[in-house]
Amino acid sequence: MKEIRAEIQIASTIDKVWAILMDLPNWPNWNPIVNRIEGNLQVGSELSITMCDSKGKNGKSYKAIITSLDEKNKFSFIATMMGKFMFSADRIIELEDSEGGTLLIQREIYTGIMVLMFWGKLSTQAKAMLNSMNEALKKKAEN
Repeated sequence: MKEIRAEIQIASTIDKVWAILMDLPNWPNWNPIVNRIEGNLQVGSELSITMCDSKGKNGKSYKAIITSLDEKNKFSFIATMMGKFMFSADRIIELEDSEGGTLLIQREIYTGIMVLMFWGKLSTQAKAMLNSMNEALKKKAEN
């Protein structure tokens, strides 16, 4: 198991940050790493996600299953490749009340036998992607 973590302080309420996160159809309007995300917001539902490539065009598409949806606290989903034992990526987005606003914490937990093969690329690219999403969410929530 390997984990990547990125966090940011947002000068906005948890209510506002949560509302932005739960408005999936509008993610492409503010999120620099997602061109499309669709699905029902309930645990066990499938999300269909299309990432952005380096030029802003459609990149890799994948399916994920929502694993938790804890109102104004936690939203997580997991994607697998060739079965969870081969490779899985669990994205966990958590919000915490903090002085002056909201602390946003994003984590990706990778498991499976293929993780070590991809870790060099994941450890740099995924961290940069999480940070860019955090910065964009901060900008949206503070305006």
